[in-house]
Order: sequence, then structure tokens, then C-alpha cells
Amino acid sequence: MDYSSFLQVAANKFPTRPATVFRGETTTYAELDGLVNRLADRLAASGYLDAPVASIALNDPWTIALYLAVSRAGGTVVPINPRLIAAEKAYILRDSGAATLVIDEAYADEARELQAQVLGVASVLLIAARERLGDGLTTLLEFAAAGSPDEVDRAVAEDAVATILYTSGTTGHPKGALRTQRANLWNVMNSALGMARTPDDVELFNLPIFGIGFIQHVLPLFMAGGVVVLDLVFSPERAWRLIEEQRVTRTFLAPTMIAAMLDVPGHERYDVSSLHTIGVAYEFAPRLRARALERFGDLFVNMYGLTEAQLFCTRPGEFAGDPSSTGKAMGLMRVRIVDDGRREVPAGEVGEIALNGPAVMSGYLGLPDETALALDGGWLYTGDFGYLDTEVNLHFAGRKKEIVKSGGFNVDPVEVENALLDLDGVREAGVVGEPDERWGEAVVGFVVLAPGAELDENALRAHCRDRLAGFKIPKRFVFLGELPKNPTGKVERGRLRRLAAGETAPP
Repeated sequence: MDYSSFLQVAANKFPTRPATVFRGETTTYAELDGLVNRLADRLAASGYLDAPVASIALNDPWTIALYLAVSRAGGTVVPINPRLIAAEKAYILRDSGAATLVIDEAYADEARELQAQVLGVASVLLIAARERLGDGLTTLLEFAAAGSPDEVDRAVAEDAVATILYTSGTTGHPKGALRTQRANLWNVMNSALGMARTPDDVELFNLPIFGIGFIQHVLPLFMAGGVVVLDLVFSPERAWRLIEEQRVTRTFLAPTMIAAMLDVPGHERYDVSSLHTIGVAYEFAPRLRARALERFGDLFVNMYGLTEAQLFCTRPGEFAGDPSSTGKAMGLMRVRIVDDGRREVPAGEVGEIALNGPAVMSGYLGLPDETALALDGGWLYTGDFGYLDTEVNLHFAGRKKEIVKSGGFNVDPVEVENALLDLDGVREAGVVGEPDERWGEAVVGFVVLAPGAELDENALRAHCRDRLAGFKIPKRFVFLGELPKNPTGKVERGRLRRLAAGETAPP
């Protein structure tokens, strides 16, 4: 069984019900399942699945069809964040060994550049609004037309790698988390058990489709026979309109999304009475939380999760009373909190969060040391700090790995530091996150200039723009005479965070 089976089951139960609504167009479960069959048939016959299939795509029904078709035909898909710069995308293409790239028409020119840079990419297909753009690239519409809509007769091993999701690493390069068919299947099941959906649910899917949110939000709703409302990219004003027009019952809104929506002039005129559940996560500033509760009511479900594993969630009505709690592990998942020796600690004591269950990844691509550090004895050691209360609710308490979560994206400080250190005149660089009402965390860069160097924030930012995606560029810079270090020479990030908060800088 592969994880596209949830769509097959829904198409059998609810063939004429709408599965997706996208820009005013509705696709039924039977239509979407038939499209997945045609794509799977063509992908298998073309030989494209001999290597992973990478995609740079937006929130579109064709993207859903692509992911599930690759799964149904027994291949591996590598979703890539469109906001990464070309060098970062090229790294992922090389690291994953992808030979086929499926790209949204907005990135058609970039596809040619990437194909020239990464010799292993032999084929490019286009997700396009029109059949032909006259640019020589085959569209998925043309590609799928010759495929059979009949059910694909292909056995798929549950331990086969279905998805490689890249997440920020501690070495300055993203790591490819290997997720098997079984892990994805259980992720969907656990999400469905942890947050029940019904055929009456309409979900506005705001999360980027290239992340784990597709498995945790879209497919559980398919399992229930509900409707997924898609938009290419998040727009705060359009989100208000879609909630009202489509009578949306549930959605996920990161704090940055909520802040942007509450900044829309006249948002009070939109009717959101259909909503009963709003998923939230990441750092949620108290002032923003109060505004959100006032506008929406206590509909919020606080969540914790990561690409490598499974979500936790509270229940509606609990967020206002205890905003620090992220609730209980969903479905078939166990949690424990451990000390530095990986020994379990008592309730209330802060330690590293460890998870166990069938939804956990199987490792990091090509990184045996990183895999051995994260996976031990069937447990995933997350690198995040937290504690369990007496009711076994998880409370997140910080990031052991120092990854900054800004606007819902992971930022590796080492990667940003390396980019800054690549600029002549920068002697030392340190990067941390600081609490931010809009972004959850904002990236702050600390820089020590070489003697005689004359660089300002504008020069540093311009340099970063050529090397990093926009969300990774520090929101502000602080110039120091020396970075604080411990006796072994390691930069003390805790001290940098205190400096960011206003502590007096060292001489």
C-alpha cells in the first residue's frame, strides 16, 4: 500500500464530492484520482521514476496529483521550497540525485538555468495554466493526456522511500529527511486520529505544499471526504475572502499569517462564523495572541511537530487557558523527555523531546552520522527542548539545535554565518533568533569587522541577497568588537540572544 491510497478510498466512497477548490474550479474525488492514475501510468512508462522526481511547485491541484502519482507508481518525490535561491535549489537537486524536475510555470526560466547547472537533471515538465507556452517544455497536462485513468496495477513496498523532505541542518546545508510510504501512511492516520475531520469540513490550506503540511492536513481531509480550498500562495486579504465565500470550517494559520490578516484594513466585515478549528504553531507573541482570540474566538489548536516525525496538538478551547501547551502526541506515537545521557526525566523537568512511532523518518540522505545521532533504539531525538506536565501534555521550551523559525521556515544559523563570513571585511559572524510579533522569530546577525573594513547594514544585506533566500537574511545586524565565546572558543549563542534582547555588549 502507498500513501496515495487515501485518495483512492475517498474516490470510491465519495466519487462526485469536490476534493479541491482552486481559483473557482472544482475537482471531484473521482476526477482527481483519475488524474493521479494517468500521471502514474505515464511516469512509470517513461522511466522517470528510476531516480527521484523533484518539484518546485505552488499550492495547485496539479501539485497534489504529482505527489500522489509518484507515490502510486512507486517513485520518490523531492519537493523543493520555491523561495530558495538557485544555488540552494541546485544543491538539493544534486544531493537527492533527482533526474526529473517538475516546475510551476512561474519558474520556467529558472528551470533551464538549473538544468544547465545540474547535469543529472535530464527532463523538465511544466505545471502550466495553458496547454502550451511555446517554450519547448512539456506540460503535465500534455504528459498525462496519454496515460490511462484506470487503477494502476503496481505493488509498492511500504518501506520504500516515498518522499525526501529537506530541512535545515546544523552543517550549513539542508538535510534530506527520508520518509517511507509507511511513515507517510501513519502520519496521515495519526493526524486523522489526533484531529478528527468529517465530510462536512472545508479546509483552507495555507501552508506551503512542499512541506510536511501536505501530509498532515490535506490527506487526512481527503480521508474524511472533505473539501480542500487551495490558493497558489498565501494572501491575507484573499484568505479572509475565501473563508467567507467557501464557508471554511478549519485552517492552519501561522502567527505571521494571523498578523498579516489582522493588518488588512476592514477585515471585520468578513464573516468567519463557519470556522470551528484554527491550527497554530511556533512562537506566538502575547499581544498577537490576544488580538487573534478577540477576532476569532478560542478556536485555536496549538501544535508541535517536525518534518522528521509527527504532530502534537491541543483541543479547541484549551489555547486561551494554557498557550504554552502543545497537547498530546497524535495517534500511534509515544513521547518522552530525556537528559543529556538520554535518560528519561520526571514530569515538569525540561529535557530533549524524543519520539517513537511508525510515522518517524528512516534517516537523513547520505548522512550516517547525523542519522545515528537522531535515531537511536527506535526513538527520534528531536534536538528540541520541552517538558511534560502531569497530564502528559507537551510544553515546548526551545531549540537545542539553535535552528531559528522565522515566518514558519527553518533557518540554520551556520548557513547564514557562512554567507556573512564569505564577505571580505567580515572577521566573525554569529546568528540567532529573537522573539518577533510578526515572524515568530526574527534572524539577527552579529558581525565583527576586520581592522580597517568599512561595511554597513546595507552592504551586508546586499551580500546576503545573492546567497540566501529572503527569509534567511537577518532582519537587523549588530556590530561588535568581538563575539562572546566560551573557553574552548565556541561562540556563546545564549549570550548573543541576551545581547539581542538589550544586554550590554562586551568591550
